[in-house]
Amino acid sequence: TFHLVKRCIYCPDGWNQARCPYGWTQVGSRCFTYNQTPMSWDSAKTLLGLGANLASVHTYWEHQRIMQLFGNTPVWIGGSKGLKGTWWWNDGTSFFFSKWCWGEPSNGYYENCLQMSSRGNLEQLSTSA
Repeated sequence: TFHLVKRCIYCPDGWNQARCPYGWTQVGSRCFTYNQTPMSWDSAKTLLGLGANLASVHTYWEHQRIMQLFGNTPVWIGGSKGLKGTWWWNDGTSFFFSKWCWGEPSNGYYENCLQMSSRGNLEQLSTSA
């Protein structure tokens, strides 16, 4: 599976407008990039240096823009399931936007990470997938 990361660098002018590095795409005040290297969710998390996280999705508009970055390829995003089945974003932001696939979240015991399907729906999978 592929992964998508996000990163935000704030301009020094104090206006809090993101300035994206070369090769990144600005979506609102955040910057996203798509990495085409196949890897597990755990591997994707460990490769996210430089102030980046697996992507979190907060609005329908942001969801649509992120989908444009990866086309029809499923990608890892930064959602994790807690011990009581509550979902959260790895960057610490609130998990209030979701576009689950039909039948999800199924809350399978070993399904504790999140993938955005080729249609843009959220699927819960095992981190070893």
